[in-house]
Amino acid sequence: MAKKKITGDDGKTYTVKVKKPIYKRIWFWLLVIIIAGTAFSSIGGSGDKDTSKTQTAKSSQSTKASASSQKDDGKITRADFDQIKLGDLMNKAANGDTLPALTQKFGKPDSTTTDTTNNVKTDIVTWTNVQGGFGANVIVSFTGDHAFSKNITGFKLNRKNKITLADFNALANGNAYADVIKKFGEPDGLNESLIAGEKTVIASYLTGVKGQLGANFTLTFTNDALSGKSQTDME
Repeated sequence: MAKKKITGDDGKTYTVKVKKPIYKRIWFWLLVIIIAGTAFSSIGGSGDKDTSKTQTAKSSQSTKASASSQKDDGKITRADFDQIKLGDLMNKAANGDTLPALTQKFGKPDSTTTDTTNNVKTDIVTWTNVQGGFGANVIVSFTGDHAFSKNITGFKLNRKNKITLADFNALANGNAYADVIKKFGEPDGLNESLIAGEKTVIASYLTGVKGQLGANFTLTFTNDALSGKSQTDME
């Protein structure tokens, strides 16, 4: 506290104590610093929270977008393949899906081959934008611009149990296609055609087969009943 001399109205000199202005006091500035620090800390924390929320939101959106991309990445799925309708080759494949319709659904084919057998012109069209293993593709054969045959390869599957030679030998002609698929699961490759009223399905199993390297087997179904089988290096 400072002292100051003043002269009174009576002409006498007096010494008085004078308090410092509040803004000149050390405790005042310490208090200001503390308050300012607290305020900035609060603002910074709020900003961090907002940033965290924004980053979380962006991360969530990114995850959803990624999931959406994986769910619908534009590739042909096994379900898409199964839905391809076939017509009877001997009836110009009437009622089979058309090439323009499948092109609109699957995109432009990667290759097209034309062949003529017994005066019947066929176009063999290949798509490679297929979900599955390396080299997976879908091949559809058309006549009169309608599909009568379809083939999928490279559709790799993870099977819980190995299919053994004993399992293969237990199969008998007449076994229903649905029963075999229920037991072994979907084949890695499948060819289906409709000719002269006869539906033929050739199912190839390449994964989950017990045996030497490259062990596999093929099953042929006629009108959904097993009509033939062959295997290589199974155990």
